[in-house]
Amino acid sequence: MNQEDELLNLFKNVNDFIPIFQALADSERLLILLKLFYAGPNGKNVTELSGKTRLSRPAVSHHLKVLKAAGIIDSRKDGTQVYYSLDSKQKIVKIESLVNSLLKHLKIIDANQNEPLDDAALERIVSKARDVIKSA
Repeated sequence: MNQEDELLNLFKNVNDFIPIFQALADSERLLILLKLFYAGPNGKNVTELSGKTRLSRPAVSHHLKVLKAAGIIDSRKDGTQVYYSLDSKQKIVKIESLVNSLLKHLKIIDANQNEPLDDAALERIVSKARDVIKSA
């Protein structure tokens, strides 16, 4: 696979992570995520998560909604309570695959230092990737 094809694949893969990066860009959500990480597979409900924080229950609910929409956490209903949990292994493996893709691309860039992609080529690849993503 050539450098342009690898970059196109990388861009398409990174695009899948944008919601995750956006969700993790808030320190309060990171705190909630850590609490869920340590809660184990049974998870915690909104009351338990808001109990020892400065956040109100509605604020915790909002952050949980963002994390769930990004596909970072799961929920299950038990009676009238909703428990949130993190499938940490699956999410960590997904993020690890992104890091491995970035490292692979850096090796390709190093191997092709004599033939770097110019800005026009990069713009063409990004535009192509956007078209592929839109049509999917």
